[in-house]
Amino acid sequence: MISISVVIPAYNEEHRLPETLKVLKQFVSLKQSAWSVQEIIVVNDGSTDKTASLVEEVQKEWPLLQLVSFPLNKGKGAAVHAGMQKSSSAWILIADADMATPWDELNKFATLSNEAELIMGSRALPQSDIVIRQHWIRQSMGKTFNKILKFIVGLPFHDTQCGFKLLKNDSFFRLKVLPLLQVERFSWDVELILFLMKFNKKILEVPIRWEHKEESHVHIVRDSLEMLFTVLKLKKRVRSE
Repeated sequence: MISISVVIPAYNEEHRLPETLKVLKQFVSLKQSAWSVQEIIVVNDGSTDKTASLVEEVQKEWPLLQLVSFPLNKGKGAAVHAGMQKSSSAWILIADADMATPWDELNKFATLSNEAELIMGSRALPQSDIVIRQHWIRQSMGKTFNKILKFIVGLPFHDTQCGFKLLKNDSFFRLKVLPLLQVERFSWDVELILFLMKFNKKILEVPIRWEHKEESHVHIVRDSLEMLFTVLKLKKRVRSE
């Protein structure tokens, strides 16, 4: 069995997170996976709703569940980094709180754990199973962003923004890569990919089953522009590190 920590960044997720944790608990209890889930770390990114108290309630009956809370909102990247810092297993699964990707998709990654340091779920491969698609505007923005990434920083991937990524939590990552990660908001995953590529680490993009969920916290125009400026700065910083 391969040990794994599940990191779930959460900002104002009182409506979606309870079902996500319920289904995850069922998945873990079945023990029908090659993965041995050692801990589930929910990072509450300064939520103003009942996200933290809901997690604390579930904790009473589920010792694997842990809560990290920021007093103020810092951003998804900061939340993911905090979860990574706290993780103690051989692998880290970073998953969105909306459960857009079912937990059992993790089983697809088991046979690939000896082939890569980062295994990314992808919605943009021919074999990807998209149950419910995003609005066409969001789809177009996502495709455009990935084309920009290929042009600016040469990333050879089709979908860097999917919220289902499995990362090898070895000593090299903790000592060499994790201290370099600075992006606190969006594009944190682009930063992670760029530094892993700089150190010649293997990255795989894997088709997954995915279902669009409403209540996205991403502002199409504002956050897309922020991601673009972040990537432009990243290109220079990764080269200098």
